[in-house]
This record gives sequence, structure tokens and C-alpha cells, in this order.
Amino acid sequence: MINVGLKGSFVADASISFKKVCIGLLDVVYAEVYTSGKITRDFDENAVTEVLVARMNHHPYAMERHITAETEKRLLPEGFKDPIFSVNNVYRIDIMIGGFGWSKEEYRISCYMEAKNLYSKSFTKLNNKNPTSPSKYAQRYIKTGIDHILNGNYPSDTLLLGYVLVGTVHDVVEMINKQLINASRNSETIHFRSAIGISNLELGVSKHSQGVMIEHCFLLF
Repeated sequence: MINVGLKGSFVADASISFKKVCIGLLDVVYAEVYTSGKITRDFDENAVTEVLVARMNHHPYAMERHITAETEKRLLPEGFKDPIFSVNNVYRIDIMIGGFGWSKEEYRISCYMEAKNLYSKSFTKLNNKNPTSPSKYAQRYIKTGIDHILNGNYPSDTLLLGYVLVGTVHDVVEMINKQLINASRNSETIHFRSAIGISNLELGVSKHSQGVMIEHCFLLF
């Protein structure tokens, strides 16, 4: 059963706790994938995501906690029953990690992650004549990542993943922040933060109107 008997603050507390578990899973899986050297700068973001999720679903960390990950999950409206409604019109999220909890009755809980490739230096991909534009990827991170969350296209607690394939995390974040400042969104810039038990990922947070806080996670390859 889904979210049976869960109300108010308990739902929020459970979601926050589960999100921490999912970030922990991402942390250990990223370390293994990074060490393997499988990811190169020519990977598109969907390919990177598939490598990470495949490892997630076979990792002891996930198996011990009975959680599974899916890619390209359609975000169907709550209570979806209309056969005329086209599922092609709904947004898809890159990663959904699901698990179960217990409070008098079993309930389903999910964590959502949306990923974007990022570069701080221009380069030319294999089989591509034109060099990449780092500033366009930074802009895309804002428009189809941050703004999609603020506009309600993705759940408000979605974790944004930045796959840094060329350059450094700090340079990429500086580029994103510069674009936010140029758009007169100074108060929405990303600030780095630390988290207990997370040793491989670079974490960040940005604050937005109506008290919305977006968490960011940067993976350097």
C-alpha cells in the first residue's frame, strides 16, 4: 500500500531520512564507478545514469535496505486513472529510488534525482564537429533543473545531480552561479555544504522563494 496512514510531519521526516539513505547509496556507488574508469567525457547524461543505476541495484548497500532504482520514471499525476490522458505529456525524472517503511502499516517511499552533464572547459566530443559550450550546459542546468523544480514539473524535494565530465566542480558551480547573478537571482546561488558520512560527493544547496531549498550533488568524472 502507498503512504497508508502517513500524515503531516511524519511524511516529511520519513522523506528526509530516506533521501539521506539514497545520497549515501549514491556516494558509495559513485566511488566505485569513478574508480572503474568506465565514464568518459564523451558519455551523455543518460549513459552515465544507466551505469550508476545498474550498480545501485546490485550493491549490498541497496540490497540490505530493500531499495531499488529506476531510470526515466514518468511522473504521473496523483490518482492517475484517465485512459485518454497521454503519458507522453508528463515529465520524466532521470532516477527514482524506491523503498518501504513501516508505521502501523507498510508504505512506499521514493527519492527523485534529475541529472545534467556539466563542463567547465570546452572540448569536442567523438563523432561531433562542434565543440561543447560550457555556458549553455550551465544554463540548461538552471532552466531544466532548478526551474523545473520551482515550476512544479519535478517534486520539490528532487535532488539535482551534476555530472562534471570536464574541468572541476568548483569551476562549474561558479559558472552556474554567475548565470544566476546575471539573471538577478543573486539569492539563489549554490553554496557548498558537508554531510556526515558522505565522503566522495560534492554537495550544495540553493535557497529560493517561498522557502524552497534545492539540494545539489556534483559527481566529478
